[in-house]
Amino acid sequence: MTADVDIINVDVLIIGGGFAGAWAAYSAAQYTSNILLVDKGFVSRSGASTLSGGITTCPLDTDDLDLWAKEFVTRGHYMVNYNWTRKVLEGQVDRVKQFSDWGVQISRDAKGAIRRFSSRGMIDVRCMQYSPKGAMEALRRQITARGVRILDRACITELMTSDGEYPTRGEIVGAFGFYPRSGRCVAIYAKRTIVATGIMAMKGRHRVDTDTGDGFAMSYRAGARLVDLEFSYGGTFSFLMKRFTFGNYNVAVAHGARLINALGERFMEKYDPVRFERSELSRVVAAFAKEIMDGRGPVYVDLRHCDESYWSSLVEVGRKASILLSNHIPNPRTTPLPIEPTWGMWNGSRSGLKIDLGGRATLPGLLGAGACSKNEATGTHASAGVPTAYAMNSGFVAGETAGRESVSASPPKVSDQVLRMLAEKALAPLSRKGNGRHVDDLHDDLTLTESSVVDMMNLDAPNLDRKIARTWEITEAAEATRVDDLHDLVKLHEAVNIAQNARLVYMASLDRTESREQFHRSDYPATDDENWHCWHGVTRTQNGPTFDKEQIPLHLVPFPIEKSGHGQISSLHAILNGTFRRENYT
Repeated sequence: MTADVDIINVDVLIIGGGFAGAWAAYSAAQYTSNILLVDKGFVSRSGASTLSGGITTCPLDTDDLDLWAKEFVTRGHYMVNYNWTRKVLEGQVDRVKQFSDWGVQISRDAKGAIRRFSSRGMIDVRCMQYSPKGAMEALRRQITARGVRILDRACITELMTSDGEYPTRGEIVGAFGFYPRSGRCVAIYAKRTIVATGIMAMKGRHRVDTDTGDGFAMSYRAGARLVDLEFSYGGTFSFLMKRFTFGNYNVAVAHGARLINALGERFMEKYDPVRFERSELSRVVAAFAKEIMDGRGPVYVDLRHCDESYWSSLVEVGRKASILLSNHIPNPRTTPLPIEPTWGMWNGSRSGLKIDLGGRATLPGLLGAGACSKNEATGTHASAGVPTAYAMNSGFVAGETAGRESVSASPPKVSDQVLRMLAEKALAPLSRKGNGRHVDDLHDDLTLTESSVVDMMNLDAPNLDRKIARTWEITEAAEATRVDDLHDLVKLHEAVNIAQNARLVYMASLDRTESREQFHRSDYPATDDENWHCWHGVTRTQNGPTFDKEQIPLHLVPFPIEKSGHGQISSLHAILNGTFRRENYT
């Protein structure tokens, strides 16, 4: 059997080539040169990191990181591990310096200093704008110079376990997949495996449609613990005039952009008179929905108030192709433009693999980083710039741990029988008789489970039960679907992963009987700190998913805790139901 499968032996395998994976490779190279970075696309040309909005948390040596950490902790409702908060902030000081030293394009003022602005959702925390494509290109150059091998365009379908069982009673010993261009299978034996596959989302709902949560799905099937999946809902203002990608809402509002309704009213003043459009995205999107529901739509983004640096930075950080600089739309400097949000499965590191301070997951041999791991640094809060900062630094930490541990670890072994099983599973859809459905139909069905912004924000038991049942139907259809080419084979594996992930998200949402931050149960609209101020985990067992609760280490927080809001009605619930009073919500 092994003659039909390419065998690669490495010390450290990293699956996913965004910021998390690339920084993991960079860090691991301190300890070993036998590192393989595998990506479904092309590292520095695909994925959310390369195509992101280009902002990240920007602490400098002169900043009071105690102040920044306190804001992360308090706005994260104390659902954080303070040690992770410090680790991300302190590490980010170094990451920013390295990007600067590598010549990555960063928006700067006339004196050459980094131009910083308030992070959305925050008061004291600051961000910078930079070229994400340039940053990823720099990282690719850095890691190849350190001897890291990169395997572009390889589809990983399963983690390999030492006993061949799922869930495993053993450890993770690498990963299995195939090459979408040739169809040949590949087994990668690794002493340590880092999953860094990025965000979990529906295919086709966002501009990065390769982020299908493959790492979540593979890790869960192997038996790793996932945390806080019910906080996997998110989105932003993405669509301009129903046709164009907006670019970056966070940067625009930091420079003065406003949201106005059809009457010309700046409606966010009613919901957050301090931060306005820079409030939590969940609150802003809910306010948008309320304006539409009450007949005051459409909603416009008003860029007439943006300072001049906003327009110059579009060119400065490599966004010359922005629709805002084209002649395809009315002049945005003088004309407000209709805008719409997305809201659905888009976790942004608020949920994912449970990892410790070294990046280790709950299965031996497995580590996690970036958006497919749980960000304990900021809790449920999704401040602008945090997802990229967390990805960079959790990747750096996981790479350091994996590289160091791999030096003394024993080479892994997998039987030919297990390889045969994995190969048959990976390629089986090519030889099925099929059910007459095309894989694109499955992805269309999956996106329809999210239906509308209002539907996804108004979750209740009947709604969630329907969604869970629908994911089972799609899974059954996927398991009977035939594909005729390797490109569609990749998409079918993605559909299976998305259906599994969505089902777990909906099941976790059904299990959590409260509302908090962007998670809203209309049948449980109040926050319940007594029962739900915890990390909510799920692990696959022989009997299916098992949910648990883990106490949050509040003893690590070095300042007085002023937790409030127990029994408070969710801000989303109050906005959507017309009972919001801004004096009740900070």
